[in-house]
Amino acid sequence: MSIETQVTDSVQRGELLQSQSSPHEALADFEKALSHFPDHPLAIVGLSNILLDIYCKVIPPESLHEHGVSSTLSTPLPTLLSTTEADARKPHLASSAPSAENQVSPPELNRLAARDRAHGLLSSLTKLGSGWDYSEAWFALARSYEECGQIEKAMEVLWWCVELEDTHPTRGWSSVGVGGFVL
Repeated sequence: MSIETQVTDSVQRGELLQSQSSPHEALADFEKALSHFPDHPLAIVGLSNILLDIYCKVIPPESLHEHGVSSTLSTPLPTLLSTTEADARKPHLASSAPSAENQVSPPELNRLAARDRAHGLLSSLTKLGSGWDYSEAWFALARSYEECGQIEKAMEVLWWCVELEDTHPTRGWSSVGVGGFVL
């Protein structure tokens, strides 16, 4: 089986698992596809949507039943600050120097890392990669900007999605050329 076939199978399986509410298994398939083809638009968008769902706490960061063993996240982790103390101190986290006030719990760091990874993948795909005209990638990027608090950028990207959809061709550009559809 060729690499391209394996990548396509992984992406299709990931999309199927995601639609069947198995995001962690889908995450693994998207990661497998990206390990073979790092600029695959469908895999990046699928993975990024799952990562943004983890950030928004729609799904837990890890599967609750991984290989028949309950996850370590099913038991509460000790935190340095209570949630009310952490919420009270959040606006004061201006310094990047490590201190007791700037301590963020590991689950919070994992959520932020998921959001930032999704944003990085989508940014590189839409601006540098093969997804410059892929409106689903731009839509996911708008969601990422919104989660980062950059509402103006999110609105700009959403308008770009509208423009892409308005000018979306009936056939892809790959069908124009030698051996393909010719006008």
